Amino acid sequence: MRLTIIIPCYRVEAYLPACLDSVCGLPPEQVEILCVDDASPDGVGAMLAGYAGRQGNLRVHTHAENRGLSAARNTGLACARGEYVLFLDSDDLLQTEAVMPLLAQAREKRLDILQAAYACFEDGTGAPMPAPPMARATSVTTGDACFARMCAEKAYEPMTVIRLYRRTFLAERGIRMAEGFLFEDELFTAEAFLRAERVQVSDALLYRYRQRADSIMGGFRKSADWCVHYLRVVRRLVAMSEAEQPTPGQRALRKRAAAIALSIPKNIAAYGLAGEVRAQALAFTRAHRAEIARLAQGSGSASLRAQGALLRASLPLFLRMYARLSGRG
Repeated sequence: MRLTIIIPCYRVEAYLPACLDSVCGLPPEQVEILCVDDASPDGVGAMLAGYAGRQGNLRVHTHAENRGLSAARNTGLACARGEYVLFLDSDDLLQTEAVMPLLAQAREKRLDILQAAYACFEDGTGAPMPAPPMARATSVTTGDACFARMCAEKAYEPMTVIRLYRRTFLAERGIRMAEGFLFEDELFTAEAFLRAERVQVSDALLYRYRQRADSIMGGFRKSADWCVHYLRVVRRLVAMSEAEQPTPGQRALRKRAAAIALSIPKNIAAYGLAGEVRAQALAFTRAHRAEIARLAQGSGSASLRAQGALLRASLPLFLRMYARLSGRG
């Protein structure tokens, strides 16, 4: 088996048929489709059973209880048989015709990671939506160098789903999804790049990313719990970046970690937090202001150092200035 497509499934019965239809036309002798039912309470289980009955290369693993996205992906990794693995979220779509050419490219060049392009579309209408700047195509390079370049060009995207990974590369280095985290892609993708020996970026469109109002990223205004997860992720990224003689990728990761830490107070303005959620986010920021400022001031970036100094001096002034810059002041 050359490729395993891992699809975690939870509360997605409205979206799952389109997702599965985007992969079921791939050659079954080369591609296995591995769906993980994360104890979904809706009609996902019956839907997967129906597809498995018609699609010989589709396998289903079911969790007895809901364990979250990272655990579902890890279950898929543990059960995968493909030479390469590709993660697909169950409300998104693959650009079907791109999969096999990209797989052939990864195999021919013996890549640990092959990154491709993605496009965003609006849920409901299917209308195209803007996406951040894409990383430009590259020749084969090290993951560390590729990560550093993408960060410098402001084109790094941590989403796990836009890449093919050589399965034995992940297994031999013990790279798995961090369970119990939000924003776990930040950890998985950074570690994979920093440890990969052969990486390439393609500009071929592989992934179609549905923009949903009720997605995890849409929950910032509903709860301030994301603050805790941001800082937990940042601390792990900092640990990955620490070395006596840091590599270019580690230095870039240190800056990224500091920028994410500064996003905690910035998001209060950027997402227009109000009421109890705003109060909780402010309390968290006050409690961890010194740590966030210290990370920013040790980032190696003049801009981040200046922001860290302002945060250390005055949280209200920091918030007012960022509110004006974000158009909410």
